[in-house]
Amino acid sequence: MSGVSAGRLAPGIKTQIGSFLAVGAVCTAASVALFAVLRPALGVQWANTISLVATSILNTELNRRHSFGIKERRHWFRDHRRGLWVMLLALGLTSGSLWILHAALPQASVFEELLTITAANVLAAATRFTLLRYWIFRRIRSR
Repeated sequence: MSGVSAGRLAPGIKTQIGSFLAVGAVCTAASVALFAVLRPALGVQWANTISLVATSILNTELNRRHSFGIKERRHWFRDHRRGLWVMLLALGLTSGSLWILHAALPQASVFEELLTITAANVLAAATRFTLLRYWIFRRIRSR
């Protein structure tokens, strides 16, 4: 397996994971805050969708620059278009999780909704990292 030797991660991937986690924390906090602001006016699913789309753009750009060290503008549009496809994974997980929450607890509180979307985003993060590293930003691994 590339990047793993005797149970140890290669230094490059350690840096990427650390930066990815920091970017994820910032974007999750922004998404949760935006969700909480939009929810009263738009409802649960629309607030979730808008907050994820908006923070996905931020997430892709921060990961481009900080996690994967891509500074040039070349492939910028393609990277962001692919980032939106990756966002659909998180949207499916969060929307599905909110649907299950409200099916089980029709009167779920905003706090319970926030916990649910945060947990779903954490679940999506491992797949997101893999897709960013091996699909969207794979060109940097050959440098």
